[in-house]
Amino acid sequence: MTKGRRPLNALDEALEIAGRRGSVEQVSGRRENAFDFIIIEQDRVVFVKVKRSQTSFVFPLEILYKYQREVASLHRVALTRVTAREYWVRSPNRFWQFFLIRHDSVVEIRADGMYVPYAVNPIMTMDVSGTAADGTVNSGSSF
Repeated sequence: MTKGRRPLNALDEALEIAGRRGSVEQVSGRRENAFDFIIIEQDRVVFVKVKRSQTSFVFPLEILYKYQREVASLHRVALTRVTAREYWVRSPNRFWQFFLIRHDSVVEIRADGMYVPYAVNPIMTMDVSGTAADGTVNSGSSF
């Protein structure tokens, strides 16, 4: 059994956010349910679980560590071409983070459900002689 009380304020805020995406069907029941509500969008049905957190998450996989049971429960919801599973987390400063739970990964998304990839950072590479791709020479230790 999960400890603590249901995130009622967070749930009310989440329902307001979800209402901007489509029709919302709240699931009556208990905290142990796999999801708290369903968003019926034009092209898909989204099952959403809402949690409160004391911190924000830098990496999406951190939620797997912090909320292992809840994410595992949500992961049992059938995933098809027209369904999605999302895990929404609210920090004490009312900052929201949204995560898409796929079969094999967790991806941070925006409130509207869209995925925004992180900017690609350049990776400096060195050849065998220690010369970088930009022509500079590595005078330090090698990898």
